[in-house]
Amino acid sequence: MSALLTAVNTAYHAGSVDVLAQIGDQNPQPIPGLDKFGLLMSWLKYGGIFVAVCGVIVGAIMLAMERNGTRDGDGKNRIIAAMIAAVVIGLAPSVINQLSS
Repeated sequence: MSALLTAVNTAYHAGSVDVLAQIGDQNPQPIPGLDKFGLLMSWLKYGGIFVAVCGVIVGAIMLAMERNGTRDGDGKNRIIAAMIAAVVIGLAPSVINQLSS
């Protein structure tokens, strides 16, 4: 009977040491659905770049119409605003990464 108790006691302690040794070896797992959030963010960035490029094109058309005298407007301001927006969209991930670390 004492041999059985000794075997159970040894197995219990051996098992608990293995469990305690594995606690720090766990790799962090991403949150479920995080890949879909990343996909959404990439779509938003693509859409923002698309809109900025469209803004440059519209500004260029307005600038050409201003030069011909067929339209009064602010083509230069629209081009500058679209370029600033493109820079902000492009730098957004880098800025957020720097702020989070």
